[in-house]
Amino acid sequence: MLAVLPPLVCWLIGRGGDGVVLALACAQSFALMWSRRLPLTALGVVVALELALALMTKPVLVAPLVAASRLGAWGRGDRRMIGVASVLVLLLAGLPLTLSSIGDPMRVVAVYSALALLFVGFWAVGRVDGRQRDRIHELQERSRRLEAERADLERRAAERERALLARELHDILNHSVTTMVLDAEAAADTRDEMEETLRRVAHTGRESLAELRRLLGVLRAAPPGHNPLAPPPKLEQLDDLVAAMPPGGPQVRLERQGAVRQVDASIEQAAYRVVQEALTNVAKHAGSVDVRVLLAYEPARLTVRVANPVRGEAGSIAKGAGVGLIGMRERVELLGGSVTVNSGSGRFEVCATLPLRSMS
Repeated sequence: MLAVLPPLVCWLIGRGGDGVVLALACAQSFALMWSRRLPLTALGVVVALELALALMTKPVLVAPLVAASRLGAWGRGDRRMIGVASVLVLLLAGLPLTLSSIGDPMRVVAVYSALALLFVGFWAVGRVDGRQRDRIHELQERSRRLEAERADLERRAAERERALLARELHDILNHSVTTMVLDAEAAADTRDEMEETLRRVAHTGRESLAELRRLLGVLRAAPPGHNPLAPPPKLEQLDDLVAAMPPGGPQVRLERQGAVRQVDASIEQAAYRVVQEALTNVAKHAGSVDVRVLLAYEPARLTVRVANPVRGEAGSIAKGAGVGLIGMRERVELLGGSVTVNSGSGRFEVCATLPLRSMS
């Protein structure tokens, strides 16, 4: 659209009937088509064609102004200043010639000053546009970089959670198999007719423990305070977790619905970790608020809900972007469950659904 301005203005001011003038204006239009890729060259061509029109006393003037704005917007480095300085020097050089030919100093100086101001003004407008465009590109690049960093953070959090889950599954098996070994050895010592069978069970249990320890060695070093001999946390310990909340922290109300029963150790531990992480987030981001923790036992699933009011905006945590929530979701999904995070109307809720199997 900017490129068609020279012939359009030429036609509107009544000079379209002159074939030479119209041809020169169309040549300016063609030069402006290259003003984004070669802004300084396009400006030079346009100014040269405008000088030819000026010598014919039929200037159009619009093309140099458009080229100036394009130079300000798309020019790089010193080329922007070179183009402006060249045109201003050209105007300064043409001022004496015009004065000698016309002889009206006030009028000539006013016209040349207006041309210089218009040229610099259009260049400045293009420069502002170029800066805004560069700023937008910079923000887009920063956004892409932050998105990549966030994806990397989520990947690292998922990897940490997988390693932690594998380590905790090792603890579960370690505890269970150790109990099996002790029971088998006790049975073997007291009932001679079952000695061979029970000894074989004990031997298999010891081999399983050795393999599990070897698998654990592949994982990263355990975090500080990790005790592989400690039994995994159970849902019945949530009462102790709630009681251990510090003074001035969240006021937690723990409820259980349905037929409360023993579930698989991995499911029980995952549900415990969901409540633990959710309460940690509440204490960190919401402070002293009322929190409702609900454990709903159904025939085929266990639903864990942790809900609390929020003050102001919940921010990225409300969108499920916190590292703890990423790990929580990863843990539950590895077990075949799902985690949803809901926020709105001054309320924040974490809901985890874990599959259950019949314990009959």
